[in-house]
Amino acid sequence: MTCTGSYLKPAGVPLEFGVGVGEAKAVRRFILISIDVLVVGVATILAIALRENFDITQAKLVALIPYTFFSLGSAFIVFAAGGVDRTPWRHSSIGDYSQIVALTVVLVLLALVVTFATNRLEGVARSLPVIQGVLIATTLVSVRGAARLLLASEIRINGNSQANGHSRETILVVGINTVSKLFLRSVQEFASQEVEVAGLLTDDPAMRGRAVEQKRVLGTIEELPQILGSLEVHGISIDKIVVATPADRLASRALRRLLEIERSSEIVVQFLSERLGFGDLTKAPSVSSRPERKVIHWQRALAPVGSVDHVHSVGKHFWLLKRTIDGFVAALLLFALAPVGALVSLVVALDVGFPLIFWQQRPGLFGRPFKLYKFRTMRAPHDKHSGRIPDDQRLSPVGRILRRTRLDELPQLYNVLVGDMSFVGPRPLLPRDQSPEYADRLSVRPGITGWAQVNGGRMVLPSEKYVLDVWYIKNASFLLDFKIMVRTVQTMLLGDRIYAQAVYQARSDLSVSWGTRLKAAVTPAVFDHAGLSLSTRPIPSISNVRVQAGARRLPASSA
Repeated sequence: MTCTGSYLKPAGVPLEFGVGVGEAKAVRRFILISIDVLVVGVATILAIALRENFDITQAKLVALIPYTFFSLGSAFIVFAAGGVDRTPWRHSSIGDYSQIVALTVVLVLLALVVTFATNRLEGVARSLPVIQGVLIATTLVSVRGAARLLLASEIRINGNSQANGHSRETILVVGINTVSKLFLRSVQEFASQEVEVAGLLTDDPAMRGRAVEQKRVLGTIEELPQILGSLEVHGISIDKIVVATPADRLASRALRRLLEIERSSEIVVQFLSERLGFGDLTKAPSVSSRPERKVIHWQRALAPVGSVDHVHSVGKHFWLLKRTIDGFVAALLLFALAPVGALVSLVVALDVGFPLIFWQQRPGLFGRPFKLYKFRTMRAPHDKHSGRIPDDQRLSPVGRILRRTRLDELPQLYNVLVGDMSFVGPRPLLPRDQSPEYADRLSVRPGITGWAQVNGGRMVLPSEKYVLDVWYIKNASFLLDFKIMVRTVQTMLLGDRIYAQAVYQARSDLSVSWGTRLKAAVTPAVFDHAGLSLSTRPIPSISNVRVQAGARRLPASSA
């Protein structure tokens, strides 16, 4: 096998018979876009049939041939320009679905304009483009959602990285070249469950926002501190920076920036050329002379879930039926609340601008990370001079209303639909807040609301939340879920309240079954706020505990 330019060809085979990498990518793009265009054609034919109540005459079909032809042509142009093929279907996200909806509107409008210029829209009913657009967007989103659900199902069947005892590492890749592309392909092929590539860095500002092997270019090496801060806002902690460009080819400022990051943080900077044996390790630019550090944030925050026998005390059939109901109800609510979601989107756009959706990476079932989605309620974390803006100044009055009414959490219906979350369960925490001692709460899917949220929410301490969450896992039932949903509505209307009796009952019940294990989990945090205590000392009488909304607020934690 020999390599010539961008071609790989077997030895002895003339170059003209080799397959160019660029040509292969072009063919792949053409095939993927053609599939989407085929979907557009099927949706257009179905829209015509629905509009005519499935009573289509030959004359009507002939009259609609120009509009159908222009729809297909517009779809190919718009989809190619919009890059809908860049994200594999099984890795699609809510951002991709929003892009599909926007591009669908553009292609329908383009088809209308071209058809009007050709034959004044002869034979095209006014309602046809509307029906066509809805069907196109619904079909394209549905096939991608189905592929993502299939992938999620395979992961659950085959197990995840945490369950298989592998640590999950989050990295950044520096450099855009043949080596970095090969590295990204190798990660996808051999370590997709163990390594997560958060993005790429480059020395060319013009590359910002583009995608390489489906991974986004986040910015330049000089912007690394700001990029790390932005990722942290989304709940992503970087463990390692892999540099695909040899150290002697990096700009001096870029190299100094990398070494400063390694010196001042727990992030490991690794040069691929040295790891492959092509560099002089005795002259390595790394400032770290100690053995390679293995500080993996997800592993530290998500210690392997220990004994979860209490989950099985409820029964596997319950959790399976609960998941089925969650998916069905989420699909119905996504359709029924679409007008509300559109109105909230408009309000968010006018208040804080684009993007409309904010996401954070959080630990889910068995600690597997997933992206939790919300409507944005805060302005950008940095000003135009890259200065950090305090969180209390970023939250707008409109954002406070959305948070109080929980309308900012509407996008989490998508998380429920794809199986990342449930309607009721332990609320997912940020990785830094998910203590290894509290790993048992990861034995079920996290919820939009939960027993801890309706019994104090942000007003109770992490140790109290843990006890309430584990008590829910042990005693889960549809009746309890219904009670939590009712309490959630009360909380939305009246605000958070501390129900000390629920905390007392949870600790008492778990002390019987867990004994010293519960004591070890909660004793390090002995608190006495508003009369509440989870220490080994007796809890005060309920009459001495202030349980109304006016009770003194406890230190906030992620809810």
